[in-house]
Amino acid sequence: MYMVVAFQQGRLSCEVGGDSTGLNAAQATHFAHELREEYPGQIVAILPARKSWLGGWPYA
Repeated sequence: MYMVVAFQQGRLSCEVGGDSTGLNAAQATHFAHELREEYPGQIVAILPARKSWLGGWPYA
């Protein structure tokens, strides 16, 4: 299972699939394309699904 995130200057802007349900590969690819259009110039990444990152960066 995967999640898709968008970052700007090291901060999380948006997250899809981090609600512990995750996304399959096709869904993650679709949402990555959507986030690239919605958040131009930001880093968009497909990552292994994990608990929601909203509310803070867990590795800081």
